[in-house]
Amino acid sequence: MVSSEKRGGRPTEQTLQLLFELEFSANESCLLSEADSEVRDVHYQVCDGTCYAEVTVTDDDDAHVVHSTTDVDDSCLCLAFSEFDCVPRVQYADEDVVVVETYASDRSVISDLVARLNEVADRVSLRRLTARSPESCGDQTTTIDLSHLTEKQRTAATLAVSSGYYRTPRETSLDELADELGISKSALSQRLSAVEAKLATAVFD
Repeated sequence: MVSSEKRGGRPTEQTLQLLFELEFSANESCLLSEADSEVRDVHYQVCDGTCYAEVTVTDDDDAHVVHSTTDVDDSCLCLAFSEFDCVPRVQYADEDVVVVETYASDRSVISDLVARLNEVADRVSLRRLTARSPESCGDQTTTIDLSHLTEKQRTAATLAVSSGYYRTPRETSLDELADELGISKSALSQRLSAVEAKLATAVFD
């Protein structure tokens, strides 16, 4: 279980683990967006409107550390995550994509975060969502790989997992999920059945 401390000093449990794949045009102010080699390690700190970054870049077998200091603006990837109390952890980056892991405390954050990231990136894809039970000690998790789903299937699967539909006992119903999506129960059932057919069914046991 991951906890974060919100403004005011009160910690909150981060029960949703998200893995994003992002593509965005070159931005000379951001080391990640203009990376022409493989990025393996990223450390950053935002202080008083300035981003201090330290990036380990590998080119063939050579690795070197690059430092940068840039002014933060609305196009800053780190700022977009921080607006939702999410801490971005860059897992991988090259000239084409940036893969970022983060944690969120509530499923309502996901759609707003994706919308904000779409303002920064050319393309945003939620590749994986892991929902952890707050009552567990960290071993009871539900994970889905979203990379092979259609947009409608991905939306349905994200809502189902984050709402606890695949937990035991279930924390929501098809009727409630269908109402939230604004579709019929049968349509939602078909989408989730398609998801389960594409993914490892054992994930949802």
